Amino acid sequence: MKKKDAAANPGTGTAAQYDTPEMKMLAFQICDSYWRLTKKYLLEGVDFDRLPSALFRAPFALLAHDRFQEGVTDPCYTYGNRAALEVFEYGWDELVGTPSRKSAADDPTAQQDRNGLLDKAAKTGLVEGFEVWRVTKSGRRFKIKNGTLFNIMNREGTKLGQAAVFSAYEREDGTVVEITAGAADAEPEAEARPAQPAIPTPEDLQAAEAAVAEQAASVRYLKESAGLSNQDIPVQIAVLELKKRKEKLAELQKRLEDALAASRAAFDDDDE
Repeated sequence: MKKKDAAANPGTGTAAQYDTPEMKMLAFQICDSYWRLTKKYLLEGVDFDRLPSALFRAPFALLAHDRFQEGVTDPCYTYGNRAALEVFEYGWDELVGTPSRKSAADDPTAQQDRNGLLDKAAKTGLVEGFEVWRVTKSGRRFKIKNGTLFNIMNREGTKLGQAAVFSAYEREDGTVVEITAGAADAEPEAEARPAQPAIPTPEDLQAAEAAVAEQAASVRYLKESAGLSNQDIPVQIAVLELKKRKEKLAELQKRLEDALAASRAAFDDDDE
């Protein structure tokens, strides 16, 4: 999705944005941190391979920003699921990378109150039941109801950022809106795929080879840059995806070989 398209449609996001290896790792860290701090599941009955998609479509608003990394003085959003994007009137490309201070009114009191809430969560790990006024991209005010703010941590306990989750909000006219999963939010059981040509084209093979190389680079990133091992769930997910892409490439190569063999056989029959 192009950036301008995301900007024009609040709540939009694609799997290419929220289902990357890095986002899978972040989704896992968010859910794992929430469980360790609250002893409650953010999502139940979801396997790790489907976690990014389920979290994006979940019946609650979820946002995350960086905070504890060296050099971060103005935390920026690193994640927002569909409900959060819709409430705050952003597309994915607009939200991610935007300073999270823009979620509160641009006045000293509002910003001071917001910073105080973030600092409290940073020290205690968790703040539950908070109710605060926030602003959308267009400037409309709304109050988060019964929100939960918590630190995002890796398995060693290193703080990586913070996340906020809420399931209801109040408009300025007093109307309370409950966030629920509608038909549009349900994860499709199977996405329609375009029929593949009987004989793979050179472009098909190049694309499959590029996909394998891209995923292999993602696995290296998780191990070398993120410091994870083969025992960590994000690495296992990334390796599984790499295996799938290699299998697809092998399938295309075999189909091409079979087609060439059939062509040669037909040519030999004509000669006879």
